Amino acid sequence: MSSQRPNESPEQLRQAFGAACTAHSQGRLHEALQRYLLLLQHLPHSPLLHYNLGLVQYDLGDYAEALRTFAMANALSPADVDTLFNLALCHKQTGDAAAAIATYRQILDLEPDHADCLYNLGGCYRDRHDDQQAMACYRHVLTVRPDYLSAANNLAYLHHRAGETEQAIVYYGQVLEQRPGDESVRYLLAALLGIPLDQAPDAYIRDFFDTYAEGFEQHLVDGLGYDNPQQLHACLCHSPAGGARYDHGLDLGCGTGLSGQAFRGLVAELDGVDLSGRMLAQAAQKGCYARLHHDSILHHLAVTEATYDFFLATDVFIYVGELATIFTAMRAVARPRALFCFSTEHLDADGYRLLPTGRFSYAPAYIQAVADRTGWSVLAHESVRLRRQGDAWLLGDVWICRLTPVSGNRG
Repeated sequence: MSSQRPNESPEQLRQAFGAACTAHSQGRLHEALQRYLLLLQHLPHSPLLHYNLGLVQYDLGDYAEALRTFAMANALSPADVDTLFNLALCHKQTGDAAAAIATYRQILDLEPDHADCLYNLGGCYRDRHDDQQAMACYRHVLTVRPDYLSAANNLAYLHHRAGETEQAIVYYGQVLEQRPGDESVRYLLAALLGIPLDQAPDAYIRDFFDTYAEGFEQHLVDGLGYDNPQQLHACLCHSPAGGARYDHGLDLGCGTGLSGQAFRGLVAELDGVDLSGRMLAQAAQKGCYARLHHDSILHHLAVTEATYDFFLATDVFIYVGELATIFTAMRAVARPRALFCFSTEHLDADGYRLLPTGRFSYAPAYIQAVADRTGWSVLAHESVRLRRQGDAWLLGDVWICRLTPVSGNRG
């Protein structure tokens, strides 16, 4: 795009603005960016130009620049709700949740019933685990917009997390009534109503962790005392397989990579697979994986050309259910005498069970039976405390298994 002449007529500026808007609307973001920057040389105090430029920068993922641009637009035209809303989005994207909350509250001073603002503010509180404030925001949303299903869904989840079963059932029911094909809500409602299921739907796992990826790890470790990877690593070190090293491992449901950090010294190359793209983005930052696969566990095991001599699954099977299918699928890509380290939530009953929490728990006898049936030998088993749940500790089990030597494995 050629440079504009030093002095443009009003008509030329209108045409240039129209061309910039067209480029933006058609997704030619870099062209739109340059056109808006050239226009700002002529109209540096135009809040509209700064606003539009901020939109382009946000769409390009340059949130820090967008933040500065929207701040300038707000300085030139204070109390514009659209500018403030985008400013709050930028604060959130750049990690300043406190500034995002303050900006959303500024909007609500101007428009107390701004539904999208209330919803986003509720999300900020939810991410900070300030559930009461979050629920107040979502309830306000539903008074303004009763059909705002995302608010009802979040209210259901927060009541569910708080153990307030009746309220959670009501809100899940509202969502399912208007969105009957929602697998995630149907699954959670089944868990609360005690309906037995064999597995969690992929959509539930993906949507849950994509939604709550931000702050998930910190809350798990610092808030709930979670150290399952370290417990599993210690169990391995004290097992008959302790001290061995492995060539190629796969971390099933790797999440943010906490397990990869704990086991990276034992495996020359460790891959990870997870349904949540946002969790994988955090895992990538830890630098402990050779490859990360955005996929379900079963699908990856079915299509991979790789073979593995080490498998890892920490706090993953709570979202799986029936385990024989996965144990069998791993066997198909396992090298001879491959090792399998995993944890389960403890069940003082037979088999496995979907709990009201939406997680599966397992009887040790069930794990032993599945391992025997699918060709894995249990080398070690320990009972552990998985994490805090309310005022108590949630009990679990850690397992070290070895592939039994039979023909038919890829190696």
